[in-house]
Amino acid sequence: MACKLPMIPGFQICNKNMKSRHAKTPDLDIMNGVNIVRSLHVKHNKGKTNNYKAKYNFDMDLERQSTMPTWLVYDKQALTFDAYFEDNTPNDNYADSYNIRKCKIIYFLEDDTIKVIEPVVVNSGIPQGCLIKRHAIPVPNSDGECYQIYDLNVGTTVEFYGKNFTITGADSFTREFLKNSGMDVPDNLPMPDDSSSVTRTETKHEQQDLLRNAIEFDGILNFKGYWDDRHNVDGILHYFEIQYFLIDDTMKIVERDPNNKLKTFLKRQKIPKNNEYIKPPGSCEPYDLLNVLGANPLNRWFAFDPLSNLRGANNTHYKSNDLYIGAEINVYGRTIVLNYCDEFTRQFYIDNGISHFSPVCTPRETEEVENATTKKLSVQRDDNRILSKLQNDGNNSIESLVFKAKMLSNEPDDEIRDFVVKCQLNDQSFTVFEVKGKRAGKQFLSKRNIQSEGTESIAFNLYAGVELTIDSFQFVLTDVDDRTLRFMMNHPVEFPHSDVQSLMNQVIGIGQTAIDSMYSVDFKGKDVMDRDEFIQILSDTVKQLSFHGVLVLALRYKKPQDKRRDVSDDRFRSILQDELRRELFASFDGLEINLKQRNRDNRDGYLDRESVLRALKSSKIPFSVEITDTLLDKFTNRSTKKVCYVDLLKYLDYNSESAASSQDSIKDLLFRKPERVLVRTREFIDDLRRQFYR
Repeated sequence: MACKLPMIPGFQICNKNMKSRHAKTPDLDIMNGVNIVRSLHVKHNKGKTNNYKAKYNFDMDLERQSTMPTWLVYDKQALTFDAYFEDNTPNDNYADSYNIRKCKIIYFLEDDTIKVIEPVVVNSGIPQGCLIKRHAIPVPNSDGECYQIYDLNVGTTVEFYGKNFTITGADSFTREFLKNSGMDVPDNLPMPDDSSSVTRTETKHEQQDLLRNAIEFDGILNFKGYWDDRHNVDGILHYFEIQYFLIDDTMKIVERDPNNKLKTFLKRQKIPKNNEYIKPPGSCEPYDLLNVLGANPLNRWFAFDPLSNLRGANNTHYKSNDLYIGAEINVYGRTIVLNYCDEFTRQFYIDNGISHFSPVCTPRETEEVENATTKKLSVQRDDNRILSKLQNDGNNSIESLVFKAKMLSNEPDDEIRDFVVKCQLNDQSFTVFEVKGKRAGKQFLSKRNIQSEGTESIAFNLYAGVELTIDSFQFVLTDVDDRTLRFMMNHPVEFPHSDVQSLMNQVIGIGQTAIDSMYSVDFKGKDVMDRDEFIQILSDTVKQLSFHGVLVLALRYKKPQDKRRDVSDDRFRSILQDELRRELFASFDGLEINLKQRNRDNRDGYLDRESVLRALKSSKIPFSVEITDTLLDKFTNRSTKKVCYVDLLKYLDYNSESAASSQDSIKDLLFRKPERVLVRTREFIDDLRRQFYR
């Protein structure tokens, strides 16, 4: 055989056999009066034989069949079959070893392609939808043959890519088409069920029943109750409002505090009975849970027992028949007693056959009944209202009473320990801090409540010399904070032990001669003397006067002292400039513009004190009120009472004229704690003598 040379220049002797035109067949054409795409027509009909048309007599005229293409005759026509296949993937939630997957097989007549779709089931846990895309599915173990229409019928099983699909039914169009084609179509077969489908159906029925019950029993039962926790440390009497929702047997509990405010005690949920707070695994499942493998709790496998069904087991949470007046419900270890219900709740129980509602007294009401039976009649004042009024008394209000205390103990180390006891007026709780001793500077006891022995609130019975027992620790109050003592003195009706006039009358009771002797001998004729010395002399001289009363008189005649130190002008200026540098203040130009805008009328460099204060505050000068007053005093004209803000700016501006740096802080240098507290003894004696001659 002769070898042909390649068809490239230089290898050919003659180019007569080479093609000179390379025409392309048009793709768009008209066949039998129908517009077609020739490439698609050839592709779909190439090598296709309509053997099933010869085998079955289709209801179609031969002239139309011979003149029109198949894809046009059966355009948009498909046969639909109902089928299922068994998925052998184990289901961990049910006892079966397989799942029944229901699907639809769609056969397209125009090109003999097949598509398989599985209807989507909500929350099925498996991917669903289109299982097999539309295409010609080959027959297994065949020589390139694909499934045709005569391979699909009710009752037959076809294999698509390793999965056996059993056809159980066909729709009306499919059944009519196959019958007209000469095929015998059996009746539709029932679709088998598995455990998952049965459970879904039952769950759906249960949800419908629940919705039906919700419509019939829609409403809320309202109760009131209490929980007496006073036998525990810091325990109080809690009052609750309980709501029971008939729609789903859930409960919500709200607590009402002493200030009549509501706060959520328990969110809406089902409350378990018999202390079954956490149910074991599988108790809410339709089957028993079996431990089939593994002793390690972290690597343990479980399986369901299909022979046992716990669906009919009784629920262990509270229901409406467990709630009534006088019932005790256990809410996670807290026993709540129901003592009241509203009119809707009462009518609900009457409609259900319960008509007797015995009253239940709260502990507070029980005490009132006992007092009434013993005929102990006493006029009690509303201490809570009085305390609330004292806390909102304007400038004289106070939040807590502060005392200095010592611990009563036989231990030698406890004798040197000092404590501060604070009593909050809003809830009369106590907090103890240690200021000297083992744990100085730390909290010794957190918030505690103390029951008063009498009918009065414990806050009105606190004064120097009182002994308190807080969590088995015994304290004695040795001193009173000045602000607390002044608050007591301003309210003598509520705190009679701090009534200044009553205490002065007790001192006058010793006689004028004793008072003159106390001033000349004990006080040594001094106008002022040390506070501790005054307290000691007055306690020894006036025996009927209490120690708390002596402290009241010492505060009444306390000598006021100026806490500010005298410093030089240069040192004061250096401290102020250092403070401005520390706070990164550099907007002196803005401060100057601010001051000049407030002095548009005169422009003499002087402003009133109030305008300068506002300018300094708006410019955010980092000085306290006391330091600002001291600064303005240096630049205030005594005659006009105006401030020269020009000199003030030069004094503060460290950029134009910087003063020597100082290591002192403003607080430590300008203020000092008084070394001694002095009492005006001369004024005290004069007031006593003046009352003698009144």
